[in-house]
Amino acid sequence: RQARVVIGRGGDAFTFDFAPIRGTAIHDDLAFRDFTINALALPVTRVAGSLLDPLHGLRDIAEGKIRACGTGIFDDDPLRLLRAIRFAVTLGFAIEEVTWQEMLTRSHLLANVAGERIREEFFLVLGARNVAASLELLRSSGLLPMIIPGDCHNGEYFSDFAARRTFAAGAERVIEDCERLFPSVRDNLSAHLERPVEGGISLFSLLKLAAFLSGEDARESIKTCCDRIRLGAKARAELKVLCDCATAFPSVPESVVGERFLYRFFRDRAPGGAELVVLPLAARLIDPEMATRLVSFYFYDYRPTDANLLLSGEQVMNLLGVGPGPRLGRILETLREAESVGQVSTVDEAREFLLKTVDNSRSIG
Repeated sequence: RQARVVIGRGGDAFTFDFAPIRGTAIHDDLAFRDFTINALALPVTRVAGSLLDPLHGLRDIAEGKIRACGTGIFDDDPLRLLRAIRFAVTLGFAIEEVTWQEMLTRSHLLANVAGERIREEFFLVLGARNVAASLELLRSSGLLPMIIPGDCHNGEYFSDFAARRTFAAGAERVIEDCERLFPSVRDNLSAHLERPVEGGISLFSLLKLAAFLSGEDARESIKTCCDRIRLGAKARAELKVLCDCATAFPSVPESVVGERFLYRFFRDRAPGGAELVVLPLAARLIDPEMATRLVSFYFYDYRPTDANLLLSGEQVMNLLGVGPGPRLGRILETLREAESVGQVSTVDEAREFLLKTVDNSRSIG
C-alpha cells in the first residue's frame, strides 16, 4: 500500500510518499524507476550512509541529461513519455539519445493514458519557460497529437504549427514583460495570472494553450483538446473567451472608450478578467496604452459578479418592493455597472440611483 504525508501548508509544506519496495532489495526498486535522476536513495536510519546511485543518476544530473532507467519504462507507464518532456523543459536538461529514440517508437502509447493524468503533466510543461521549445519537443516526439488531436494533411500535424508556436511564444513574452508593460499594476497582474482556474491549472499556462489553439477552427480544436485532457467547465469557459479575444477585439474610436465601454468589455466576457488583454496584445490587435487602460480598470474599478455591492439583494428588495427573480438580477446588474463606472460610490447614492432609475425606466422592470 502507498501513502502520502504532508507536513506544513502552502509553499512551506513538505510531502513524503511511502511505498513498498519493488523487488527483493532497494537496488531492485531503483531499477524500476523512470529516469536515472530519480533513481537515487539515502538510508533513513540514524547511521549516516552513502548515497545509493546504481544507475549513475548523479552523473546525469551533472551533465543535464534525462536518461531512462531501462528499455521497458514507457511500456510500464506511458505517462513517463510526457514526464520526460516535463523534466527536460523544467530543469533545462536534454533527453539522452537512446531514451529519445525509445520515446519516438513509443509515443503512440500515450493514447492509452487517462486524460486526467495527462492534464497534470501537460500544464506543468506549459508552465515552464520557453513554451516554443516545449511545443517543439512535444510535436517532434509525436506526443502532441495525443494531447491535442488535430487534422493531419499529408502527414503534417497542424500545417500552421510554426505560426501557432510563435503566437504562444509571443503570449509568453507579454506575460514575462508585465513589469515593463503594466508598471502600475504589475503585482496585481502577476498574482492574477498565477491563480489557479481549476485543479492547479494556472491562468498563465492556460493562456499559452489558448494562443496555440486560437485561429482557424479554434472552436473544434478547443473541444477536442478539452475532451482529451478532461478539462472542467471553468477551464473550458476561460479557454473559449481567451481564444475569442485572440482573434477579435472590439474596434472603437479612442474618443468613445469610456468607463462604460471598459466595464462592458469585462462583463460580456465573463469569466475572463485582466488576462484577456494578453493575447490581443501579443497579436497586436490592441496597443499597450489600451491594454493598460483595461487592466487598470479591472483591478481598480471593476465589480465582478461575486463582488459585494453597496446594497445587498435583500436591501434592494426592501427598497423597491420587488421579489427575488430575473427582475432583481437586472436591477443588481444596473447597480453593479453604476458602481464600476463611478456613478455611485456611497450607500445613499446607490439608494437614490436605484429609486430614480427604476422609477424612470421600464428597461429593468
